[in-house]
Amino acid sequence: MKKRLEYANIQEYVTSGTFGDKEVRIASCSPKISNGIQIVLLHGVHSSANMGEHNKFRFLSELLSEKGYTPWLVETSRKIRNRHDFSNDVSQWIKKAFSGKTFAQEQQDVFNAICDIRSATQGKPLWVWGFSLGGIIALSAVAKNINCLRPDGSDFPEKVIVSGTGLVAYEDVEARMMSLPVLSTLRSEIKDDMLSHVKLKGLISFRGSCDEIFSEASCIGVLREVSLPAREKHFFVIEGADHSFRSRYGKADPSVMKEMVDGIAKTWN
Repeated sequence: MKKRLEYANIQEYVTSGTFGDKEVRIASCSPKISNGIQIVLLHGVHSSANMGEHNKFRFLSELLSEKGYTPWLVETSRKIRNRHDFSNDVSQWIKKAFSGKTFAQEQQDVFNAICDIRSATQGKPLWVWGFSLGGIIALSAVAKNINCLRPDGSDFPEKVIVSGTGLVAYEDVEARMMSLPVLSTLRSEIKDDMLSHVKLKGLISFRGSCDEIFSEASCIGVLREVSLPAREKHFFVIEGADHSFRSRYGKADPSVMKEMVDGIAKTWN
């Protein structure tokens, strides 16, 4: 993991990627008073996680840092990173940035980042928080042996948080999205029984009540298939939140993120 930039309490790094520019970008925000817990943040498909002024993961990292957690933002490899230049033309952004990328490549990008973060944080608790597809990748990281981590699982992530992660999307969403880069190879590159191999000390799942991608039953299905005692699995509905957790009942609302962070701190205090 090579350091790119350092300013204030923010450090940025780069590690090897599998696609496009061959870079996985990592950013960390150090808390003033640390509780020692490291949280890796994973974005959803075709998305970004960086310290850009308007990126939701910057705001999320600040909320976590205020509570003593050390957040690590992971942004996977892609051909281009100028998302803001495409305004609302999402299809063009996906085509230019991700055309040809597979799920296995996206997953390996994350595994590379986790390996480097684990190396830099030995001995400290490591959690992973993934949004949408990032939640599936987070769970896959604790369901299989990542080459850089000990086979006995002693340095694997201890806990996972997923937000807006379900088994199968609404029918119209499946028809519209599953042919897109990364998603088009998801079901052929991940085992059907992956969730049954997850090894964790705790799992939290958040769903926005206005999630336009996954139903509540689909999100609860993820928890059901994870082989973990019921007392270690928690499901929370964020009233009015959309799939991205940026809005509440259609209006931008930063309290959605705060509600999740508060929920984590209360559940795992």
